[in-house]
Amino acid sequence: MPGVIHLLPEGTANQIAAGEVVQRPASVVKELMENAVDARATLIKLFIKNGGCTHIQVDDNGSGMNAFDARMCWERHATSKITKAEDLYNLHTLGFRGEALASIASVSDVEMKTKPAEESVGTLIQISAGKVLTQENTAYTQGTSIAVKNLFYNIPARKNFLKSISVETKHIFEEFQRIALAYPAISFEFYNQDKQVSQLKKGDLKTRVADLFSVKEEELIDTSEQTEIVGITGFLGSPKLAKRTRGSQYLFANGRFIKDAYLNHAIASAYTNLLEDGQYPFYVLFLNVEPSKIDVNIHPTKHEVKFEDGRHVYTLLQSVVKKSLGVHFVIPTQTQLINAVEMGNRNTPSSFPTSAPNARFNPFGPTKERTQSDWEKLDSLLKSPTQQDYTQRPDPLMEPLPWQELPTNLAIENVFQVESSFIVAKIDGELWLVNQHRAHSHILFERYQQSTGIASQQLLFPRTVALTAAQYALYLEMQSEINALGFDTSEFGKDTIIINGLPTELAKNDGADVILRILDEFAETYQKAKLNKVEVLKIAAARNAAIKAGKVLSQTEMQALITDLLHCEQYTVNTSGKQIAVKLTKSSLERFFQ
Repeated sequence: MPGVIHLLPEGTANQIAAGEVVQRPASVVKELMENAVDARATLIKLFIKNGGCTHIQVDDNGSGMNAFDARMCWERHATSKITKAEDLYNLHTLGFRGEALASIASVSDVEMKTKPAEESVGTLIQISAGKVLTQENTAYTQGTSIAVKNLFYNIPARKNFLKSISVETKHIFEEFQRIALAYPAISFEFYNQDKQVSQLKKGDLKTRVADLFSVKEEELIDTSEQTEIVGITGFLGSPKLAKRTRGSQYLFANGRFIKDAYLNHAIASAYTNLLEDGQYPFYVLFLNVEPSKIDVNIHPTKHEVKFEDGRHVYTLLQSVVKKSLGVHFVIPTQTQLINAVEMGNRNTPSSFPTSAPNARFNPFGPTKERTQSDWEKLDSLLKSPTQQDYTQRPDPLMEPLPWQELPTNLAIENVFQVESSFIVAKIDGELWLVNQHRAHSHILFERYQQSTGIASQQLLFPRTVALTAAQYALYLEMQSEINALGFDTSEFGKDTIIINGLPTELAKNDGADVILRILDEFAETYQKAKLNKVEVLKIAAARNAAIKAGKVLSQTEMQALITDLLHCEQYTVNTSGKQIAVKLTKSSLERFFQ
């Protein structure tokens, strides 16, 4: 009697494996570029079309392959990186499993040209859906070129789950950035739709970071420490480089980009009191660990690793970051805080003192004894603001929504603020607690939804903004929608736009910073949200234009905010399902004391 268990065909097995290894076009880019790095290339070129869905090509000048290896590399579990299981604990390459190329070939059309230096002719191989169509000699220079076309053409369900071209391009550029950061000694070129969007010449890490992210080198804090457990090198960004969205945190282990919330928390905690709530630091840090002390084979994407002693790595990483910030006088002293409060304006954001690095700074050494009077003085200055401080603020910036008729009989009484972030009010006899930032964000979103055009205020001096390739592609796709929100922007050369005007709500903000935050937030949110592009863009714009938590509001501002909120179509939760306001009735309050 025949059994019910049988072996899957090779093609089917590869397609299943592709579901883990090849999640989207960016996964293909990652695998091909890592192979080029392993081949000791000094120049790597990346070409994509339509977000990588129709065409991905990686060319390198590495070692190349002979005819036999060129055919064997497409077989599942065929690799030159390891020969036995023990080699997994002594890895010095990015690839090692031998699954990627077979998985890629099973869900696409592939063409490869390759030639080693010692051969006179190269090899051309064409594959479709995992089947080799042709293999022949061809003229080619030293290195390898792999072109992947029509990704997921034979798996329509997977293809339908891909995002827009701009979103997929963003993911590809992120993978390009990660590999380019890890290997500054290699030159990289990136072409999108046959147009060069990035050219990185070989150099040192600081130059590579400055070129990729358009930051000033003086805003980068050098970090270097060598211990018996781990070596830590790289750069920390000054607080000025912090962003409202995640994505500017680059952590590498043995040259491999990793995602580790535990270690990222160690770094973020070292920035405590340096950043505002909701801000995330920028950093590019490399961990060098003995290969036997780290396991990189726990996830198909290899983005997750496990350290033999993760707790010690956490502690050391946190300490090293604190030391680097302290050496460069990024962390203000108690005396500096007291003087800033005494001499400065409470309504003006504090700036961090600058000074030459103090190489003798030691965070683990004995600390100077603080007098009780100093602490009391600081506490009284920070925790006991006078009413006069707040009454001298500018006129309210909250205005009633122009498209609504506000009733005159709405009873809003006893309005006051809690922790400069929440508004408490008695509305028609009921007690309400309102999150001021979410409330204003939601009001602005509904204004954007109901208005055909938002008023724009022209800038006295137009601003130019340099964007990354992914940001620029996203901007071109959404330019008309962005300008419909009150922005006056236009293209201004390669990967650069010019801002001539801003929505009235953002007139006092840095236009460049606002545009960058909106683009980053849109790209991050659109993948998760079940809304269309325009709605996600409006949400991002509203969130960045809204008053922030921690902003002191006058009575007039709080009254206007609550009145506008109550006239929104939905005023208790926002479009993300997060709570805006909580209503506390008499009966609900009495239950607390039963």
